[in-house]
Amino acid sequence: MSDIIKSINHEHETQKQYHEEQTILRRRTHIMISIVSLNNKRSWRATLLEKIIRPIPLVKDERKEQNFEKALIDSETPYQLPKAAQKKFNIHKVAQIDETTFEIQPQNNKISKTIYYLHDGAYWWQPSNLHFKMLQKLADENQARVIMPVYPKSPRYTADDVLPYILDNYKKTINKYHIMSSALTLMGDSAGGGLCLSLLQLLEHETIAQPHRVILFSPWLDISNSNPDMKSIQHTDPLLNIEALAYQGEIYSGSFKTDSPLVSPINTNFSKFPPIDIFSGTHDILYADVKKLSRRDNDNVNFYIFPKMNHVFVTFPIPEAEKALNIVKQSITH
Repeated sequence: MSDIIKSINHEHETQKQYHEEQTILRRRTHIMISIVSLNNKRSWRATLLEKIIRPIPLVKDERKEQNFEKALIDSETPYQLPKAAQKKFNIHKVAQIDETTFEIQPQNNKISKTIYYLHDGAYWWQPSNLHFKMLQKLADENQARVIMPVYPKSPRYTADDVLPYILDNYKKTINKYHIMSSALTLMGDSAGGGLCLSLLQLLEHETIAQPHRVILFSPWLDISNSNPDMKSIQHTDPLLNIEALAYQGEIYSGSFKTDSPLVSPINTNFSKFPPIDIFSGTHDILYADVKKLSRRDNDNVNFYIFPKMNHVFVTFPIPEAEKALNIVKQSITH
């Protein structure tokens, strides 16, 4: 694993000058950037939801001592699947892999494909009920088994722990289910989206077959949050704070520099990856880096931009989420 990390970091240093010399605007003859909306306006549900969540501190500021101490305890506590999730969804633990990997199956138990899903939470928090609900929907509508490992969390654990875990977990999943890459979709949201891209780099260096397709929702592409364009978006984002999130990213980075492509995958070469679909809303500070990535000449990356949508809006009970998941269904099918 250490040899892989050294190799990837070396590639990053040799490519850095090349990226800096590129012009900001590139000729995008094959890149698809779709602006997606409902009749050119935001649904009333999405508008109402943003008004409701704006005054509520749904995302904790882990820089505060009390919050940090609780997060430390939580990250040291073995994860337990909520009983409500066990009752409501067709989900079970995959003990042959480990104690914190779960499989969500379609309610009719008809399976034709597999989704390997990495959840969000700024690398600090566990999956929410919104995740389980969305994953059950993905399973049902795509006749797919969804494998979701609940990976180690910061602040107790860092990228030094998470990256080897995810690579090993992915290998075990492939072997257990005898999955062909043509039948596997890699998917993740926010930090989980960034982790998907980290995993792709590890797979490439171990010459392991890449998944058929990659789908990312509101991916966290740069844990340093150093893109100055984030500041102009901050006032529209009711969920994330630039500085608080960057703090969590710094803790997660562990022994890695925060610009290492293994923790900030915006700094890697996307052209070597399989087809990628990225979904992002413009009321999300992470949209700044999605927009930055869209300016590069990567014809294997498609962008679906939803105006005035919030961070990980695909998990919300709004029409725009339905539209995004319908696009996902079509993407997985082809």
